[in-house]
Amino acid sequence: MSVQVTPHPSWVADLDAALDPSREAILDTKVIVHASENQLREGKIQNFLVAFYPIIRDFPQWLQLLLDRSPEKRHDAMWRAMGDGFNVPRERFQVPEPMIPEVKEFHGYLTEMCRGAQFGSAVSATNYAVEGVAQKISEKALRGLAKNAKIGPRGRWWLEEHAKYDDEHPIHALEIVKNCVKRGETPQAVTDAALKSLGLMKESMVASYDS
Repeated sequence: MSVQVTPHPSWVADLDAALDPSREAILDTKVIVHASENQLREGKIQNFLVAFYPIIRDFPQWLQLLLDRSPEKRHDAMWRAMGDGFNVPRERFQVPEPMIPEVKEFHGYLTEMCRGAQFGSAVSATNYAVEGVAQKISEKALRGLAKNAKIGPRGRWWLEEHAKYDDEHPIHALEIVKNCVKRGETPQAVTDAALKSLGLMKESMVASYDS
């Protein structure tokens, strides 16, 4: 591992304890449960992939705003490949559809945080909260989708890559957050930012699958 991990102050355990119920709620959404059981509804997963796409498409831009770099150049291409596996017409990604309200709120929150929030809170909301749970989502979804011959390896590309790389990104993010707290940001502020992010993420995932 390339990340140098420093000893955790006591508030980090409180942060994770606060976030764990929200993480579990995301993992228990219908779209992730259905994926883990290889029981996705075709119309619902097509709508989910399109409705949630703005978050995937713009996530590298938020990372770039925070860290002046974009670690995943193929981020949205991998997501579109999953769309191909589920027979989503390509024009649905190419011609932007109006964001559903829940996705629009989540998208707006991440944009606002990355542009103007205190740095620790922004990293907590984006890298630590979202990337942290993305690994768990990928691992759970692959329990079922690894057996789905219809979508094939290319359709599982996004999930497999995130199951691998996201284990290190949140660790790096937490080190940044810890340093920001040392410089004056409060543990409560970074916790609240991550909690709100996970809550909005869950609501947008639920609405995307049910749209």
